[in-house]
Amino acid sequence: MTRHDPAVYPGHYVTCVHDHTKALCEKARNRRSENLPDHGGCKPLACHNVALTNENTAAWQRGINRINHRLASRPPLPPLLQHQLQARHEEITAFLQRNNPIPPESA
Repeated sequence: MTRHDPAVYPGHYVTCVHDHTKALCEKARNRRSENLPDHGGCKPLACHNVALTNENTAAWQRGINRINHRLASRPPLPPLLQHQLQARHEEITAFLQRNNPIPPESA
């Protein structure tokens, strides 16, 4: 920490604690942002630079709830779309289990 300032980028779904050796995103290549992450190339479900706040976790949970709502819709979704949504649900759920932030202590 004394040699390098931490590069922390808060976001809606994740907080990026950027370490270029572990980053999956592409580096930005224009003058003022050289060696900074390109958040348009962010892969939050796979990246090891991810940290989650309670707000980030809540955003992912809202996404899971939207998927559940779509899966429960009638008439049933086409099989391919249903399969894709189920896979996304499983991917997000596994991600949250791996990266679950410590819940705030109860008062």
